[in-house]
Amino acid sequence: MQDLEQLSHQITDAIRKRDRPGLEAVLMADFVQIDEFGHRLGKEPFIAAVEAGEFEIEELSFESLSVEQFDETAVVCGVQRAQVRLPAGDRVEGRTAFTDVFVRAAEGWRLRLATSAELATGGMS
Repeated sequence: MQDLEQLSHQITDAIRKRDRPGLEAVLMADFVQIDEFGHRLGKEPFIAAVEAGEFEIEELSFESLSVEQFDETAVVCGVQRAQVRLPAGDRVEGRTAFTDVFVRAAEGWRLRLATSAELATGGMS
């Protein structure tokens, strides 16, 4: 399960750095990301959205992280905290609950499905 925790950190690092090759390496071809509104993004649109962000991700970390493995499938869930700097220079923090579903492929664990929902922070600053 430690390898899944490390992979989760690798994915957040790739998102923070807008690392297309890093994301392509860990997302399955049929990867889907679903947000709290039910909007779905496939692999390529998801990576493109990460690359296109008009803000600087200063921090992206886990507030909590839990891993459950079921044979060739694993579920990683928890809460992420992000701090971003907007183009005007303002800093904004946010918290997101997430669930990631991984499948063990020939080359190792790969992310197949990611869900996320923004959480209230008691005041964003």
